[in-house]
Amino acid sequence: MGVDTELIDDQTYFVVECDEQIAGCGGWSRRATLYGGSHSAGRDSAMLDPSTDPARVRAMYTHPAFTRRGVGRLILSLCESAAAAEGFSRLELMSTLSGRRLYEAAGFEAIEEVEDSSGGAPVPLIRMGKAITSVALF
Repeated sequence: MGVDTELIDDQTYFVVECDEQIAGCGGWSRRATLYGGSHSAGRDSAMLDPSTDPARVRAMYTHPAFTRRGVGRLILSLCESAAAAEGFSRLELMSTLSGRRLYEAAGFEAIEEVEDSSGGAPVPLIRMGKAITSVALF
């Protein structure tokens, strides 16, 4: 799907380094697009209303050498804190099947299962959401 440069331009993207390597990255968005890169079809750059809309957790990746070491949880915590600081009370994301366990462990619940065939082969995805219950500290 590629990079979404709006996350970088909006300064809502985090990179975690360990031993001078990128261990993982991910971010959140106050924009309507739920997933995909800068050139994905169906993008919506409209700003969300924190009083009615959930913030989006976006573009989560963990280097295989750093899986199951807290990198994803750290990024989710940073996203949740930043979104809460801007008045959001919910988060939503689009998960791959391999990411589902991480998100469920972080309190996300499945909302709907979908399939994306925009890249040629159909990819099963799960839209997930959670209430922001407390503000995690960085």
